[in-house]
Amino acid sequence: MWDEMAEISWKHLRPEDFVYVSGQLGSYEKASEGGQMRTYYEVIVKEWNYVAQTCRDQCLPTSAESKSGSLSEKRKDRLQLWQIFFANPYEWWDNRTSKVNPRQPDFKHKDTGETLWLCSDDPPWIQRQLELLDSRMGGKGLLGNQFPRHISPWVYDE
Repeated sequence: MWDEMAEISWKHLRPEDFVYVSGQLGSYEKASEGGQMRTYYEVIVKEWNYVAQTCRDQCLPTSAESKSGSLSEKRKDRLQLWQIFFANPYEWWDNRTSKVNPRQPDFKHKDTGETLWLCSDDPPWIQRQLELLDSRMGGKGLLGNQFPRHISPWVYDE
């Protein structure tokens, strides 16, 4: 955050606050100490809002390491998992249209088995990102996940 946004955040935000951030997402590559190129992501924050910290148990992660943490930590883990999902949605199975049991997750990671459920009290950015992703996929979502993980199906303007 820069300029006025940084000043406002410095005055009002505290550790453990849940906020919704909107702005421009960018990435850049940088060589590590070992010489390998790594991709880093950043958000140029234009606006932030406090988010209510309510969520049903089903919406929380079920991995072994998160079961021992506090409820606040579980919520943070879940929001971080959504960020990981949107960073590369083709690494996840989209089960939204094929669910037989509502207890089945909406998304499941192909390699790690991590799971995500859509919840009515999700931050609004999750639904907006899913709508954007679905619209880019012709309304089919990630159904079938027919694209290899290393090939992006997005159409780029040149």
